Amino acid sequence: MKSTKLLLVLASAGLLASSLAACGGASGGSGGSGSKTISMWATFNTTYQAIIEKAIAEYEKTYPGYKVEYTKYSGSYSDLASACTKGFSANNYPDMAVVYPDSVADFLMAGYAQDMTDYMNNPTYGWTKEDLDDIPAGYLQESTNYFVEGAYSLPLCKSTEAMYYNRAIIGVDLSVYDETINNGEPLTDAYINNLTWEEMFEHLAPALIKYNEDHGHALIKTDGSYKDQWAVMGYDSDDNLFITLAEQYGYKYTSLNRTTGAGSVDFVNPEMKALMKTFNNAYQKRYIATQGTIGTYSNYLTTTGQMIFAVGSTGGVSYQFSDTSKYDVGVARIPRAAGKEYKVINQGPSMAFLRSVTDAEAHAEQCWKFYKILTSTQRATEWALETGYSPVRLSVADTDEYLDYANENKYELNTVDRLTARNAAYAGSVLENLFSSPVFYGSSKARTAVKGLLADCLRSKNIDSEVDGLFTQAYNNAI
Repeated sequence: MKSTKLLLVLASAGLLASSLAACGGASGGSGGSGSKTISMWATFNTTYQAIIEKAIAEYEKTYPGYKVEYTKYSGSYSDLASACTKGFSANNYPDMAVVYPDSVADFLMAGYAQDMTDYMNNPTYGWTKEDLDDIPAGYLQESTNYFVEGAYSLPLCKSTEAMYYNRAIIGVDLSVYDETINNGEPLTDAYINNLTWEEMFEHLAPALIKYNEDHGHALIKTDGSYKDQWAVMGYDSDDNLFITLAEQYGYKYTSLNRTTGAGSVDFVNPEMKALMKTFNNAYQKRYIATQGTIGTYSNYLTTTGQMIFAVGSTGGVSYQFSDTSKYDVGVARIPRAAGKEYKVINQGPSMAFLRSVTDAEAHAEQCWKFYKILTSTQRATEWALETGYSPVRLSVADTDEYLDYANENKYELNTVDRLTARNAAYAGSVLENLFSSPVFYGSSKARTAVKGLLADCLRSKNIDSEVDGLFTQAYNNAI
């Protein structure tokens, strides 16, 4: 496949909004000589900011004479990243910014991303072997998954995907329809937590539809606000589904040549085409639907009883509960490829580090020391408890505070608090199963392309004759 070439060009110059003119970098700009101030920009709300301020207080106590200047940016993650890029020419940008990996790639293209490898590995103040073992491998992979060797971002606001489901199905006996399901026993949470795509499409989903028809639509309402979109299962992110399937099955999506820095768009292959035909068949039979096919998030259908399963972000768990329906909502792993290792996508923004024009090493060292405090087990536990994001350390899941937070039995049935506890337990259990895709110049276009491709493949009325054209069109959009 054609490779996306690495173009090392400077980002276009511009000025920041006047409200931030004195907030970026050290001493109001990145590179104020002799400054003992490091700066951070983020879009966090007051709850998140309170935790950041605790870490700042600890940092400033630990390293007297150094300060952290924190600025809440009023805008999206993309807006913040754009403000950083525009500020490069004026030396008016932060030392640290909370953004998505694609934005870090833009910082790299402009020549302003700071490699943190030497600081992470410093024998005096870096991470120990125990620290490195405590960071989920998927997070470390993302930190170095760029088109230039190095660690240009580090984990902070991370989440993943879970499969939320109406627990009314637990105890349902489907053996009369398919005696292979759960070895002929009634449905259990353990069975739902270990589903494969093959089991879902070949056995469970068709049996659930038959059961539903025979029992007066007790599990799935086929009328109501979304009567044309009902399905057994919904998936909120079309692009995540496509990318996850490629990873789970060991097929290709994108790749990166570490020597040349060139990214390659690889998803046009016979295996992914065949897989899309399988999912097209499942969609046509109402076994699965996605946001791209129904035009809304699947929680709208699960909370109104028109879907049983909904795959969504663990960061948006509250949307999976409705005060009106008050279903008992379970949390399980998303289905996996039969016979393959379990994989679930790593998502959410990270802490990016920007190179100071002057005193670059001193700034980077202090940024690292602040980040290390911010993500210690103690601070990372507070962060996970207060924000709902996944823990950035494996040890967090074993702390008394997190175990108490994830203990569903302390909350009443059919409440959002009980669901949140289940969600926390799940998020802590999959930290070692996370993956991320390489980031390179143009990788965001590939993600956008497969988002549309998956929805188009599912909706196709003649997938056998249309699949080649759909993949070619998506490839052309990706390069």
